[in-house]
Amino acid sequence: MSDLLLLSGGIDSVAIAAWCRPACCLTIDYGQRPAQAEIASATEVCRRLGLPHHVFRVEVGQLGSGLLAGQPTSALSPHEEFWPFRNQFLLTVGAMYAASHSLQRVLIGTVRNDNRHSDGSASFVSQIAQLVAQQEGHIAILAPAIEFTAAELVRISKVDKSILGWAHSCHTSVVACGHCPGCYKHSETMRDLGWDL
Repeated sequence: MSDLLLLSGGIDSVAIAAWCRPACCLTIDYGQRPAQAEIASATEVCRRLGLPHHVFRVEVGQLGSGLLAGQPTSALSPHEEFWPFRNQFLLTVGAMYAASHSLQRVLIGTVRNDNRHSDGSASFVSQIAQLVAQQEGHIAILAPAIEFTAAELVRISKVDKSILGWAHSCHTSVVACGHCPGCYKHSETMRDLGWDL
């Protein structure tokens, strides 16, 4: 099977890149505020791992909400980083890209501690996988780390610290702000690992 990894440049997708060694990594610039940092992170990680990396731009920033879009929090969710249907959109674009490049599977870096969002749950991944698989091309959607915490994934992946150090998790900026949910998750994961990055 040839895999496409949706590589945001965050801890989880970087660890999966090192662990699963996909045939191709794709970073999607959909109008999120930290897009340039995510692209830079993913590019360097792929260079160090020797993985092909592509960037695809599809602007939907005007439809976003919360920290990632630089907009007020949506009334649909209590979480300040919520962006409506974001993972569904990213997986759809990923499946479209995979189909056009003869890749059979799309990997997403969802981990167990992402389940506070509906689109980070095992149920969501299972349902969207079924939906995509029944369409032409029969692309498979996989979340290989969904049963692990971010720290457990890093340990299992055996990703080198020098590579993980390139991860960018901030939701608000190209430089880590230190006080958004992405930065908090990054710091918590490093504490759980006993690392100082």
